[in-house]
Order: sequence, then structure tokens, then C-alpha cells
Amino acid sequence: MLADTIAVVGARRSMSTFVLHTATNRMLDLAQLSEQDYILISSMRGQIRHGDRVLLCQAAAAGDDEGAEMYIKQRNDRYFAAHFPGSGCTQVHEIARESDEHRRQKDYWQRAAEEAGYQASQELRTGNGTILDVAIEGPRRTGIEVQHSALDTKLAKSRSTRSFRAGWLPVWFLDSDHTPRWFHSVPAVNCNVQLPWSTTLPPRRSATALGPSKFVAKLCTATNFGTCPAGPRNRKKRPCGHHHPAREPWFGLTVDDVAAMIPAEQIVPMRDVRGNVHLVDHENLALYEELTGSDAAYRPTTSKQHRRSTTTSSRCANPIHDQVAAYVESTCSKCGHAPTGPGGVLCLACRMALENRPVSSYYENLF
Repeated sequence: MLADTIAVVGARRSMSTFVLHTATNRMLDLAQLSEQDYILISSMRGQIRHGDRVLLCQAAAAGDDEGAEMYIKQRNDRYFAAHFPGSGCTQVHEIARESDEHRRQKDYWQRAAEEAGYQASQELRTGNGTILDVAIEGPRRTGIEVQHSALDTKLAKSRSTRSFRAGWLPVWFLDSDHTPRWFHSVPAVNCNVQLPWSTTLPPRRSATALGPSKFVAKLCTATNFGTCPAGPRNRKKRPCGHHHPAREPWFGLTVDDVAAMIPAEQIVPMRDVRGNVHLVDHENLALYEELTGSDAAYRPTTSKQHRRSTTTSSRCANPIHDQVAAYVESTCSKCGHAPTGPGGVLCLACRMALENRPVSSYYENLF
């Protein structure tokens, strides 16, 4: 069950439709409630007094426990959650049932998982304050979180951590024509947007999976990378002439494939050295770790991975790339450590420095 970030107030603090129901220690999205939870929350109208701490808004400022308290009010046949007077958060959250699109996307994932041979269920409580839209039982227990609207990155990461600690790999799913900011902060899958979710359950294998990745080894040149990807973000580094991993889309997968392959651990999450999360196969995970010298295993409690060695880049040792790296067997005659480029004398970085050197500098030592 996922949230809407719908406004920016004051110092650009995002607003969310998430509340904590303290009686059950569950995070609920007031904009996408199941029928059972809709009945539960709407029945609280007139039952919550200031100080009861039954519903706590997750958009309230950190440390404002009193201001986070909410009560339920009714306007005509619609229900809203509102803050008590004096709260620093003035947002009023409408209470709504989950949409037809949301429900059918859960059904699609459940159908795909069950047809792959797994047991799957909906609205499973993890026991750690989260509810999985679809829970898939497999060698890797997988929880699908269906998302429709804008979501705060911090909230997506915290929910993922809770589910992960409860023994579930959270995978977020959306159907959007743009990539939200949180997409590579958690394991996530997008799909093609031309499907009729609002009217019917799409046919099997009709949802194309977008987001899973492949990595290929590419030589660090200005053409391939611009600047060296192993350099610090705040300082551009010239191409080093070594091999680095380059991410490419993993074409040809459907959501049905992903629903079968993640629980089987044929697709696994990884975190790159910049902190971005990707879904890859084991071969690509091993290639990435080989090229970067880093431990790229996904752990939601950390934002970046640690390197296994002190090197910032490495030449590709995978035999599959021997034909690509065959000509870089010697070291640069100028710097003495980088592999040579075409011609076998200078590395690409030294060659570029020489080509960009002003003409006047050639005569500095003559006078």
C-alpha cells in the first residue's frame, strides 16, 4: 500500500497520505485503503480524542509527536483525516478505497506468481509495520508494493527496510511514462503504460517489464563515458583507459517473467558504488563486482556499498572480454601505469593531454 506526496509546505517538506495506526503498529495509506481498512478508519469518526494517539501522520515534522495526531471527520459521504488545532502540519487527507487499477495490478502479479508455481496472497502483514500488496512465497520471499502516484524517496526506503528486516524482499511496481526520483533507491519495476488497467485485467505476458538492467564492460574513453566514472562526483576525472561497467536495459522481460525469476533468485537486487539500486542476474552482478572491486549486494540499511580493494578501477579479467582488451597489453610510456590505447605508446588520458596542450608550451624550455 503506497502513498501520495501531494504538496510542498514551508521549507519544501513533502506531504504524505501515510499514517501509523498505533493499535496494530501498521503503516496505512489513506488514499489506497483496502475495504477492511476503509471500514476500520471511517468507523473512528467521533471516537478519537486529543492525546489518544491512534493515528499519527507521517508528514508531521520530526519530533512533533503531538502535532502528528489525527482524527476522522465527515463531509457529506466522504471521510477525511485532519490534525488537531495547533499542529504544525495542516494537511487534510481524504480517506479512499484502492482504485480499480491498483486492485488489478495486484491481481496480475498474483496470477503471474501462481502460474510460475508459487503460493501468492494479497494484503499480507509482515509483522514489522508494513503490508505487502502481493506476497510471493519462494526461495526468496518477495513482496510487491504497487504504486500509482508520487512517493517520497525517504518513505519508500524506510518501508523497504521494514519489509526486508521482516524477511521479505520488497519490489516496487508502477505503470508510469516517467521515472520517479525514488525508482533507483529501492528494487523497482515499471511497465508499459498502454494497458487497460482501469477497465480489465490485461492478458498474460502483456505487461513489459521496464527497469531490470544488464552491465557490459566498456573501455574508459571520452566516447564511452565522457569523464572517468571511477572519479569523485565533485571533480571530473579524465578517462583512465581501464574497463568500467556500463548499464544497459534488460530487454525482452515481461512482468510475468519478473514474478517468476525474483522469487527463484534468478533476478537479484544490487547496489552500485553511487548508491543506485538495480535488478540484475547473477552473471551481471559478478561482472559488476569484478570490474569495480566492490561488494554490490543489496542491503536496504546502507546507501552505498564498500569496495573490496583500494583500487578505483580495474582492467576486465573476464575471458569474454579478451577480444575487446587485446590491444591494451602494455603500459603508457609517459605515465607508466595506465594501459596504452591505439598505437601502443600512450594511454588515452596522456594522449588527450598532449593533444590539448597549448602550442606555446612546447617552447618553454628553449629560452
